[in-house]
Amino acid sequence: MFFCYNKSVGDNMIEVELKYKLKSFPKVDFPLVEERREEDIYYDTKNYDLLRNGNFLRIRNQEKIDFKLSTNDLTHLYCRETRFPFSPFPSEKIEEVFQNLKLDISCYNYEEFKEKLIVLAPILKKRKTYKINDSITMVLDEIEDLGYFLEIEYDVEQESITEEEGKKYEDILISVLKENKLLQEENKKVSIGYVELYLKEHNIEAYHLGLYQEN
Repeated sequence: MFFCYNKSVGDNMIEVELKYKLKSFPKVDFPLVEERREEDIYYDTKNYDLLRNGNFLRIRNQEKIDFKLSTNDLTHLYCRETRFPFSPFPSEKIEEVFQNLKLDISCYNYEEFKEKLIVLAPILKKRKTYKINDSITMVLDEIEDLGYFLEIEYDVEQESITEEEGKKYEDILISVLKENKLLQEENKKVSIGYVELYLKEHNIEAYHLGLYQEN
């Protein structure tokens, strides 16, 4: 179970999320609201300063830039998310986030950004998004070099959440999956993100530097 504090502009939302590795996609009867390809390129410093401290920097489809910042929770349940549009390139805002992380990195444009950082993980996916109700969304992801995954999340409109409340929402999500026969016994619950999964397969040394690893 993941909790993510979404701190995008105008949002006060917590996402309670479950993820499963699948052998194949199940039949889904919920309304398909979107089908698209996504190119999520994760960046880090050459010394993996972000990864080592549980922080992530992602550019999605060259449309938006996301920082997912650690809240010092080693369970990987909580993160703080900050989002900026990709264009015009938000140099000052990116530099401010780096400064808050005690990293002396400046970039005046996208080209300089790419010169000063390295690609940590390219997560290339075909994503189908289904709306189950006003609070619950499910996606089916086909990830290049990783396989098939199901993610389901409950959007909680509040600024904080207790572990007990989180377990309640997790139970609701599991009930939805079971009632709609969306999980099979061979499906594996995943406790790490796509970046860690990618590094575990393709860059094991970097994976072991990361704050978050599978139990």
